[in-house]
Amino acid sequence: MNKLFTSLCYFLIFLTFSSQDCFQASKANWGDDSLECRKNVSLYSEFMKQKVYPDAAKFWRKTQFFCPQYKPNLYKNGIYIYKQIAKEKKKSKSPELKSYVDTIYSIYDSWVINFGNCNEIKADLAADIMAFDASKGFPKAYSLYKEVFDKSPQFTSYNDIKYFVYANKYMLKTKKINCDQFLENYEILSAICDQNISIGNKEEKYIKVQVFLDKEISPCASCDKLEEIYTSKYNLDPNNMDLTKKIFERLSNNKCTDSPLYITLLDKVLNDPMNPPSAKDLYNAAVANYKRKEFSKAEERFNRAIKICNDDNLKQKMYEILYDIAFNKNQFKKGLVVAGKFADKCISNDKKARIVAASSSKYGNSAFNKSLIYCLALKYASNSCGKTSASAINNWKGQLLPKSELIMLDIKSNSIQKVPFWGQDVELKTRD
Repeated sequence: MNKLFTSLCYFLIFLTFSSQDCFQASKANWGDDSLECRKNVSLYSEFMKQKVYPDAAKFWRKTQFFCPQYKPNLYKNGIYIYKQIAKEKKKSKSPELKSYVDTIYSIYDSWVINFGNCNEIKADLAADIMAFDASKGFPKAYSLYKEVFDKSPQFTSYNDIKYFVYANKYMLKTKKINCDQFLENYEILSAICDQNISIGNKEEKYIKVQVFLDKEISPCASCDKLEEIYTSKYNLDPNNMDLTKKIFERLSNNKCTDSPLYITLLDKVLNDPMNPPSAKDLYNAAVANYKRKEFSKAEERFNRAIKICNDDNLKQKMYEILYDIAFNKNQFKKGLVVAGKFADKCISNDKKARIVAASSSKYGNSAFNKSLIYCLALKYASNSCGKTSASAINNWKGQLLPKSELIMLDIKSNSIQKVPFWGQDVELKTRD
């Protein structure tokens, strides 16, 4: 069994002698002893189906000995078998793990020797290095992934994108690449995400990966740097609305909403009659307004976005911010209406409780009226499934009138009363 770097170096010898498209066998090559080859192919295949991997490995090795050019799939299956064994060794922290990982690399070597190298093999090898030996193999995984993502991204998956990002972070940290290269790779990966999302290929997975990308770009994503890069891209093709929207979204996601470029793009994205803004475009613009405390403009854009939005999760995000806007502006009834739109009824009742309680400072113009408002807040809190904090509940209960004061007012506790401003009936509670 080969050592990791010996194996990888051996693998690289074949890079310059091979094509980028994997060899496809039109028929099986049974080798010089076809009887032994057929027998062992049958045995390893059956054990692999039964998930008896140690036995599958035993007969796979015999197959590879008797007919090493049987089919390219022989090596893909061999890697799969040894990976299943290696995963178990890794789980049990077995000292044998290293030898099985070395065997996986040696199978890659044999695959290349017998069928030539290709980008599909490079992608698979890079993924296995990251899965089993990332701490030692980051530079090699980066090199392999870089070539595949540049030339043949169809051989990659959303998991490969995450692996490549981790390799990029290592290369950046060890100063083997700079921020410009990191951001260049980011753009390539973002384009791959966009492409898969646009055609509906595992859309949810690629959306999550794009969020991951936007988060991991932070070491190099100063707004000045992003504006420099995106201004250059935008100036090359300012009439390309797809590009404009993409840059606009990237700047929004990285909170670069104060730059001149963002303002320029904002006007274009929201006011082009030939390319009406999407719900996400309006959301991004509204978030930027909200962060600048331009609440009225943010509210208007959130409401526009909600009308055309088909994404329930995005709608909930917008309701969250609209509720905060209403709370900040002391728009209590509007806040109650927004709180009612939350899909989670427990969260909805918690927010209703908080907005009602907040109104006491303005509309609790007497101790009795204030007590009634807190009674209503407590009513909503009782249906919040514990979302309303105990400290808030105890504080509100402390604002209720004691029984003695109700007696002086000639009002019975537990009677039904109408809450001022809110116009709702509530059972009158006391603090004692």
